[in-house]
Amino acid sequence: MKFGDTIYYCKKKKEEIEEYEKPKAITLKMNFFSLMPASEYTDVMIYGEDINTRYRAYANFRIWGRTFDIGDKFYIDYAKPIENEEYGKSANAEVTAVMYDNFFVKIEIRKLVQTDGR
Repeated sequence: MKFGDTIYYCKKKKEEIEEYEKPKAITLKMNFFSLMPASEYTDVMIYGEDINTRYRAYANFRIWGRTFDIGDKFYIDYAKPIENEEYGKSANAEVTAVMYDNFFVKIEIRKLVQTDGR
């Protein structure tokens, strides 16, 4: 994905229930929010063949704060929410780890396998 592209973010409402808030559009911009495939040598060592489903996002902490949590969902790779569908149901990626720093939030994302061929 490149700067200027739009992704969508669904925050999980409660930890124990699979309900999500309405998707919010995020435009990828430098020093705001960026998304890239995991591709470093250590990523390959950790994920192995699963590397093609791993992404890493960086968000500006001053703007986003502690917004992101494990289990939140994203629509990435040009996927869009389907109108009149349960929020987060057709999302194609899930947050697996969130690491907060002084300036940036590092978000580990795993692309989900779609059962309906998407």
